[in-house]
Parts: sequence; structure tokens; C-alpha cells
Amino acid sequence: MNLTKTLASITTTIPSSKIITYPTRLASAWRPKMMEINLPEYELQRPEIHVSVSPSSTRDLNIKPKNFYYKIYKQLTTPLKYEEGFIYDARYDTDGNIAHILTGVTPALLAAQDLVGEKVTVILRSKACTMAKNAYRVLGFPILCTDRDVEGEIISTPSPKGGAYIGWYKNFFNPIQFEGYTEETPEKVFISRKGKRCLINESEIEQILKDYGFQKFYYEDIPIHKQWSVTKNAKVIVALHGAAMASIVFNHNNPKLIELFNPGYVTDKYRHTVAAIGGQWCGITGQMTENLIRDLDVKQNARSFALSPTKIYPDSLITALEYLGIEKS
Repeated sequence: MNLTKTLASITTTIPSSKIITYPTRLASAWRPKMMEINLPEYELQRPEIHVSVSPSSTRDLNIKPKNFYYKIYKQLTTPLKYEEGFIYDARYDTDGNIAHILTGVTPALLAAQDLVGEKVTVILRSKACTMAKNAYRVLGFPILCTDRDVEGEIISTPSPKGGAYIGWYKNFFNPIQFEGYTEETPEKVFISRKGKRCLINESEIEQILKDYGFQKFYYEDIPIHKQWSVTKNAKVIVALHGAAMASIVFNHNNPKLIELFNPGYVTDKYRHTVAAIGGQWCGITGQMTENLIRDLDVKQNARSFALSPTKIYPDSLITALEYLGIEKS
């Protein structure tokens, strides 16, 4: 079967917003002060996306394994013939990051599904993580775990990196009914984190949010279908960057998101995502450390603080809540 479909280029308007900082003497030499950084509105445009299916091999996709073992293994083994439907090779991307799965691979699968009229099987590496396998199961996509090349009806799409599908999030995710969905979740949620990327003064921040009616969740402690239900239903979310927030793509309540950052690792991914689904966004950065300028601006190590904890100033949080019009319960 040979089929092709083109997804039109869609322009996404990113509304003006703010990032609110921890008090710093960069704002006032004699007395540390918060800064409110005003972010202007701009437009984000991604090119057309061409989705096709044809009888071929994953080898023809020219996806090069990074791991030396996998390169040799694929060369020495015969391709696996798959005759049970259409297949999409997702081994080019990490399967250990839910953001990659939901905002990169899943839109490609949904576009392919619309093209062929049935569920598409996802190819994962033989040792794919449990989280990834559970995520695709909850979404209803069959999986095939192998390190061999696969022959069959192969789906081909451009690389989903860089938010290629951002303009299509509403079209793809609004109709989805995933397995295990529940409507009984809070309207205001605080998504915190354990481990390396934790919030140092979590109890202090949690107490403030309780006064506003927020309920705290650790997504590490609950199954994926519950995580997605909580995020899908919420009207207001306060979350640490990286706290499995990608499931906000399921939300069509025009949600408000306050994203908490380590000041050494601020990204615009979820500002863009929230804009694409019709919501509002505000960022808060935590306390700066003495090595921040050295590592970021001198050494230009963009990920130097990607896994670091942070401390959020309580008044920064209150300012962000007021900015988004969120009132106490």
C-alpha cells in the first residue's frame, strides 16, 4: 500500500507573558529584589508535515543507532517480517522521557492512524523502559520490541523534534479517550518532584498553594492513566519543570500553568505547548547559585543545571498566582 498525507503548516501565536525571579542583587545592588521579566508575544510557524506509508524496511528510514552494539546487531541479523498491520519506528528517540513520547512520537502515530484508518504498531528497542510500554498501552497502540530491522508497511514522517506537531495538538489530542481515564480529579493541582530535580523548600510552597485550594501530586507515585487524568482535567497547574507535564496536551480547559524552574535551566517548551492548547503560562525561576553564569554563559553548557534542585521564593509564587488571576479558595 502506498499512501501519502500532508499536514498543513499552522501558525501558533505565543501570547505575552512573564518570568518572575527569586530576589537578586542583580536587580538592586544594596537590597535583593524580585524581577519580573516581560516576554513579548510572537508567532511560531512550523513547516508542512508529510506522512506516508509504503511496503519497505525500517533500514530505508536511514535511522542510525547511536549505540555501537545495536549497529553491529542490525548488520548481523536478518530483518523481521511484520504482516499484522502498519508499523512506525520510534527507536530514534528516547523512550524514557514522557515528553518525547507525547509531544513527538504520539502526534506522528495519530497522523499515521488518520492516514491508514487503523491503529499503528510502534517499534521500540528490545529493552524499552516499562514507562514507555505502559504509555503506548494506555493510548491503545500495539508495540513491537526488537533491535532488528523490520520489513512491512512502514510509516514515514519527518523528525518530530523541535515541536514539529505543535500546531496540531488540539486536533490530535482533544478527541482522545485513553484507557483508565477518570473525571474525579481536582481543578487546582501542584505537581512536585522527588529526587534530583526536587523543590528544596517544597513544604513552604505547598502551604501557600493549600491556601489557594491546590492538591499536591508526585507523578512518580501514581500510574500513567491517573497522571494523565489529573493533568487533563485541571484548570490550574503549578509544576516543576520536567515533572511529567507533557500530558497537558490532553487538556482542553484552556488551563493556566505556573512552571517552576531552576534558574540555570529555563526552556520555552511548555510556554509553547500551553499556547497551542489555548491556555495561559507564567514562569518562576528559583535562587541563583554562584556557578550559574560561569557554566551557562562562559562555558555555554546549556544542560549544566538540567537535573538540579531549586528553591522558589514564596512572594514570586504569589505574584505569579495574582498575574494569572488565581484567587484563594
